Amino acid sequence: MRTLSFDFGALEGSRRYCDPLTEKLIAEQLGGDPSGVHLLGSGDFHYVTKLFCDLITTPFDLLLIDHHPDMQQAAFGGGILSCGGWVRTMLEENPMLGGVIMVGIDPSLLGETAGFGGRVTACPEGSTVLPVKGERPLYISVDKDAFCPACARTNWGQGSMNLSQTEAVIDMFARGRKVIGADICGCLTLEEGGTVKDQEVNALSDARLLEILSRYIG
Repeated sequence: MRTLSFDFGALEGSRRYCDPLTEKLIAEQLGGDPSGVHLLGSGDFHYVTKLFCDLITTPFDLLLIDHHPDMQQAAFGGGILSCGGWVRTMLEENPMLGGVIMVGIDPSLLGETAGFGGRVTACPEGSTVLPVKGERPLYISVDKDAFCPACARTNWGQGSMNLSQTEAVIDMFARGRKVIGADICGCLTLEEGGTVKDQEVNALSDARLLEILSRYIG
């Protein structure tokens, strides 16, 4: 399994919002291959998932494990990719994207997912009912802010999922399907006030997620 780490924090215009020039620079660094597992670091850069999915040339679905739907309306008049609205941008612009399955979403944010009919299936935090899985190839994106603080420490409001629940969700949707690639984000850096313990907790969750995803990605 190919595992790649990316650090775009030094690029101007890249944190939380990504201006068009920076988006082009990041896309060039990613290369042309969306396969493997990509470690994106902070959730401030979750929009990079959209850039990986832009590389997929066949119809696919996105499995998103996240405490936020990342479907906010475009800010600044549109044209700016953001960590809070990249899923909406994908749905509007990516012709290969079939549907998005969201798991662990804060119930108070479900209103953001309206307007796309059956293309968006949102399973709020605490839900025990998951949709029937489809047959299209899958890209998986995990934001650790969906996890409880015992499993991850992030710089965004967190949910209550644990790693066993995440494993069950991934197994349910990935088993028997081609998994094109995956990514993991969500952390709390020392610069943001994180502690050594926070780093240790996140390292353990990253290792566990890599172990789980390696079952499905060659």
